[in-house]
Amino acid sequence: MPSFISKVKKKLKSGAWYPFYNTFYEKVPVDKKEILLVSRSGLALESNILAILKELNQPEYKGFYKVLAVQKNKKEQIQKKLERYGISVDKFVYTREPSYYYHLAKAGWLINDTTFPGRYIKKDGQTYLNVWHGTPLKRMGQDNPEERYDTGNVMRNLLQSDYLVFPNLYMEEKMSGAYNLKELYQGTVLHEGYPRNCIFFHPEQGTKLKELLGYAGTQLSIYMPTFRGTSSSVQEEDYVNQIKDYLNRVDILLHENQIMLVKLHPFVQSQLTLNSYRHIRLFPEGYDTYEVLNACDVLITDYSSVMYDFAVTGRRILLFAYDLEYYQGSRGMYEDISDYPFPLVRTPEELVKELNTDSGHPDDAFLQKYCTFEQTNATRNICHHVLLGEKICKSTSMPGTKKKKVLIYTGSLLPNGITTAFYSLIHHLDPSSCEYYIVFRTHSIKDHPEKLNNIPEGYHFYPLATEMNLDILTAAAQILYMNWGITAFGIGKRLDHAYKREWKKHFGCISFDHAVHYDGYGNYMIALFSYAPCKKSIWAHNDMEMEITKKHNVSRPLLQKAYSTYDHVIPVGEDIRGAAERIGGHPEKIQVISNYMDLDLIRSKSEKPLIFDKNTESTVSIEKLQEILNSSDRKFINVGRFSPEKGHERLIRAFDRFWVNHPDTWLIIIGGMGNLYTSTCELAASVKSSSHIILIKYMSNPFPVVKACDFFLLSSYYEGQVLVVPEADILGVPAAACDVNGARAFIRQYGGTLLPNSEDGLVQGMEMFVEGKIHTMHVDYEKRNQDILSKCEKLFME
Repeated sequence: MPSFISKVKKKLKSGAWYPFYNTFYEKVPVDKKEILLVSRSGLALESNILAILKELNQPEYKGFYKVLAVQKNKKEQIQKKLERYGISVDKFVYTREPSYYYHLAKAGWLINDTTFPGRYIKKDGQTYLNVWHGTPLKRMGQDNPEERYDTGNVMRNLLQSDYLVFPNLYMEEKMSGAYNLKELYQGTVLHEGYPRNCIFFHPEQGTKLKELLGYAGTQLSIYMPTFRGTSSSVQEEDYVNQIKDYLNRVDILLHENQIMLVKLHPFVQSQLTLNSYRHIRLFPEGYDTYEVLNACDVLITDYSSVMYDFAVTGRRILLFAYDLEYYQGSRGMYEDISDYPFPLVRTPEELVKELNTDSGHPDDAFLQKYCTFEQTNATRNICHHVLLGEKICKSTSMPGTKKKKVLIYTGSLLPNGITTAFYSLIHHLDPSSCEYYIVFRTHSIKDHPEKLNNIPEGYHFYPLATEMNLDILTAAAQILYMNWGITAFGIGKRLDHAYKREWKKHFGCISFDHAVHYDGYGNYMIALFSYAPCKKSIWAHNDMEMEITKKHNVSRPLLQKAYSTYDHVIPVGEDIRGAAERIGGHPEKIQVISNYMDLDLIRSKSEKPLIFDKNTESTVSIEKLQEILNSSDRKFINVGRFSPEKGHERLIRAFDRFWVNHPDTWLIIIGGMGNLYTSTCELAASVKSSSHIILIKYMSNPFPVVKACDFFLLSSYYEGQVLVVPEADILGVPAAACDVNGARAFIRQYGGTLLPNSEDGLVQGMEMFVEGKIHTMHVDYEKRNQDILSKCEKLFME
């Protein structure tokens, strides 16, 4: 019992579990009179949400109950802003607290300018309006290699929205591509101006505020740069010092009738004292950003989306982009701002010179592209359209796609055979025949987002941002089922309900045609995909009976259910068909599809220079390894992760016996993953042949080593469909393998050499090679690959 309790606690040991949300979601009815609003995740009240709240205080909305979600430490500041503008709300709730999740489940109307938390699931009867917080210049979502692994919750929120507001055609184009909206979004796009920009159609209000602030008769400019800070405090300090220097130089050069307001990131603002400046002032406290912008004559920015908003005024915009090349290279931008009709300056002196001219007015082409739908009644139109049902906004739908939509779950893209096979397959599928969505869990990719760089153009990314929405009873039920297959006492029913809810959380607003669990591992994802309301296929890359017995890395009860409920089970070799049949009990569902071998890639990588990666560990230096590879000595090689099923222990002992009579022979073992590297090194150091055994942990490109060797030996106790044997064969290296599942069918089919499944058998293979009895196989890999592609594409198009 203590062990069981500890497992439950472990399941719930996360700050994100919030078990009460499940109860609210299931039990609290939707109230179509309640509106929940959130601005900047509760950190502020500004921009579009502030403008909408002002509108909601008009008499026609008096029947609605307005709930505003704020972060607790920001409530006082937000309350003062509401009082300043005479806005009332019916209730405050604090984000991350139970009341917030209660109203997230209850409110019939949801209005946000960013995202709701990852555990949020849109309920039937709720209407979600997302007024995203700006037109993008910086690359977003899957357009930005640095952040595409972590875009899942943003994409999920946008796809779940009933209404998206795009104030210009450029934003619609970029957001649609960055977040898969073009193909997947099924809601309504409102071609309407941004609520926050309505104030710009009332210049008289700006003139009045300018007088109130004491700046009448001056040229009032405002400097609003993009924050350049990083996690490095040194770099942040350098940035603050740079801003101080620039402001000092500007202040000296400004004329008496020129005032510059500065609105900086709070971190930078807190480091600056502006009391000594004659012409530079802090942004006036308590006022909304756009209200003050409306009072300004000139906007000075760099890469901020505020330029697209301010352009509707027709007033001047100056781009102080002193680090343009660096910023473009580090962040990536959709457009070259030097093409905009605004002066681009690099120094404070150039900036002041432009302030003293009449340059920087937006032209008609700019306004048409970036201010397409801006107009004075945008806020009223949006609220009447969405909340009151008066369809007065121009609206459109995304075009969608007529092609099949196929989800492919990749796993964690670890450096192993499954990942190699996956990359090889997707580089040769035709992405024009289907829309392929590569699904992965954010937490499994975040430490190495560069893994996604191996996925070619033409594929979409669909990150899953959150873990399972657990409560105590569901966590306990999951443990009982995964470990012992217990479904009685309502356990099975509870889990069915939980995973249907999870599917809705991640994919509920989309109709996919096929869900492919390519990885074949991971209890959560196996269970989740089993509830996909479409065709379902699961790959088996290994003898899963042996995996369950030896490694306990998959729940047998879960896999039994999956193999019996998925439409197709795809073993990668005939050898493991039997295991899949015994687990699932439905032989008619099973179709063998071998792994694709990327011939050109294997051969080209084998010609590259020998290199160690920064995380490579080796028992010899790279110089020593190169010397051995160049020598006339005999070289045996094995490639396989350092884990028990690879049989490295018996390979080393077999080699030690062989080496006594063949001391001019080397054994090289290259492994990627696995936790036996250290113990394998200890074993290798303890045998007589230790000076001729080389162990290498992780090489992103082992093929130059493989090609330089004479004989490949597979010592595994079991495999799925082995890749390393055909890889060696493609490079002209003779190979032999122990007579085990995963190697047996391939080697028999193509006339290779199988050895007795023992240490003696490995010694026998070494002797056979020396005697010239082992040769490369005769495989038409091109034909074999075409057959594999044909089977996969036929399956996905089903």
